[in-house]
Amino acid sequence: MEYMSLEEIQEQCEDLRAFLAELMATKLLVSKPNAAQWRFFRSCFEQLIGSAAESEFDSISKVRAAQLKFEVEDRLRWFFLRPGKQIKYAPALVHKSHLGVYGLSPNDCYPELAGYCLLIRNVAGDSVPTLPTEAANLKSYLERVVTECIDAEFRAYAAIPEINQEELAQWFCPQSPAMKEIMTLLQRHKLRGRVINNPLNPSTKRLLRIKIHRIGREECVVHTTEYWYLRWWDNYQQTWDYPYRETNTQVYILRKHEGAWKVYENLRPSPRTSAPNRHTRTVKL
Repeated sequence: MEYMSLEEIQEQCEDLRAFLAELMATKLLVSKPNAAQWRFFRSCFEQLIGSAAESEFDSISKVRAAQLKFEVEDRLRWFFLRPGKQIKYAPALVHKSHLGVYGLSPNDCYPELAGYCLLIRNVAGDSVPTLPTEAANLKSYLERVVTECIDAEFRAYAAIPEINQEELAQWFCPQSPAMKEIMTLLQRHKLRGRVINNPLNPSTKRLLRIKIHRIGREECVVHTTEYWYLRWWDNYQQTWDYPYRETNTQVYILRKHEGAWKVYENLRPSPRTSAPNRHTRTVKL
């Protein structure tokens, strides 16, 4: 079996503990041992060997769990694939629904935390340790964050006159330029009696293209091509106000907030129409 069974893990429990301690003490890999992603990793290990009755991560959201998993896997992948000292074990976090892919049965009650299982492979003697193909892809996660923020923004416009900042806060950094801009627009449209949820309103949006432009430790940049059609209705005048119809390229700046990647700024060109609309800022892409 490529990955160690629970029986093998129990037999080599002390050796694995020593390996984990050495791994967590490696500053090249773990610069902040008390960071949330490494606490999550250690909790998964304790869950694996059966020494943890409960964890601070038992009740975290799926989004938060996925983010922590991505952060751990991204660092482990970089660390294990670099040339240098040989390692004995290669740990990997995978979702419990994918256990069968790695030769482990989901029916074996494999220990999991927040939906993720810690698998361990004995790679002693291997020239280059291989990581599971399901290992986290940070790019995919960043694409999801941007996709979700686009959906959340459209739902916020569709909900006017109701304004729900909590839903936006799941994907936008609080008090960020992106959040402030959307909240200003929501308040403006509400005061003017504009809505897009009236009967037969054709408003829609579509993400046509998304590409990760840059990934950094503190900031990531994502480029998109989007189509937006917002047909505003004036509730006061009981007539159509103006249409916003644009296809453009936008730039999303993502930063970490409380350990999770969120949109900090959304740079987008001024609209080609002259009427007031969703976007009001000109930027150089």
